[in-house]
Amino acid sequence: MTKISPETIHFLTALKRNNNRDWFQIHKVDVDKARKNFIDFTDVLLQKLKSFDKTLQVLEIKQCVFRIYRDVRFSPNKEPYKTHFGVYFAKNGGKNSHFAGYYFHLDPEESFFGGGIYMPLPEYLKAIRKEIYYQIDEFKAIIEAPSFRKFYDGIEEIEKLKKAPADFPKDFSDIELLKNKHFFSSHYFNIQDVLKEDFIACVADGFKAVKPLVDFINFTVETNL
Repeated sequence: MTKISPETIHFLTALKRNNNRDWFQIHKVDVDKARKNFIDFTDVLLQKLKSFDKTLQVLEIKQCVFRIYRDVRFSPNKEPYKTHFGVYFAKNGGKNSHFAGYYFHLDPEESFFGGGIYMPLPEYLKAIRKEIYYQIDEFKAIIEAPSFRKFYDGIEEIEKLKKAPADFPKDFSDIELLKNKHFFSSHYFNIQDVLKEDFIACVADGFKAVKPLVDFINFTVETNL
């Protein structure tokens, strides 16, 4: 079975210490080898996803894997390369999709996988909050299910609002959920875990556990918009 290799981990670790074009060009063979290993691994992961998420049937891995080159035009951080590998599986375009999906992030310092929607379009965010408000029991059943809780602690609170969002009552019992700007759940793991024989099966199980959240968001977006 295809696995992430120790050499890929070593490459990412070295890149963090040498994030410059000269080093990158000298080690281009290592760059290509590590990237191919990541693509091979995530392609197998995509096939596993397709076995239980039928919305991904026409998706190809080349649509999903992010480039390693950073866009530094508007960033104070001018380092030219990302020091992680990332892949996003979502219908209608993979990494370019606006729909909820599944993400896998390989980084020597912070690796994780999960699912949901990050930085949704404003109209999507409004629709998701509205649906959670009216279907709160259904939503809480999803994020409190034992299969979900095996991997995830709930919705990850990133850039959460301090006050209740506009158009929603402040005294709503689950207003804290509506304060979220992203509806994504993450499972963090030690990068050395990728070397285990059963790791890819673990990730696939984690994706299967978060699928109800992905489905809830995508159904909401499609029916409300």
